[in-house]
Amino acid sequence: MTDEEQARVDAALKELVKLSAAYEAAERALDKRRDALHSAIVKHLMDRTLKPGEVEKNTPYDRNHIRRIAQAAGVPPLRERTVRSAKEDA
Repeated sequence: MTDEEQARVDAALKELVKLSAAYEAAERALDKRRDALHSAIVKHLMDRTLKPGEVEKNTPYDRNHIRRIAQAAGVPPLRERTVRSAKEDA
């Protein structure tokens, strides 16, 4: 490999390392902000400040994803189940 070719390879590797580091930093920042958003969603749902529909209108998530976040955090449902399985009675 010539010096010129080696210089091109070194430059390409340096560019990839630099871009990868920037990407990972952005990913860490995104994770931090996502965690903060999820915490706020759980807090407001737990305190009953907002209903899931209101959260949906003001976040990038749909109701189903908000429900998954709430269930994972142990937020109790707004109302108890009214429909029971016939198998439960047996």
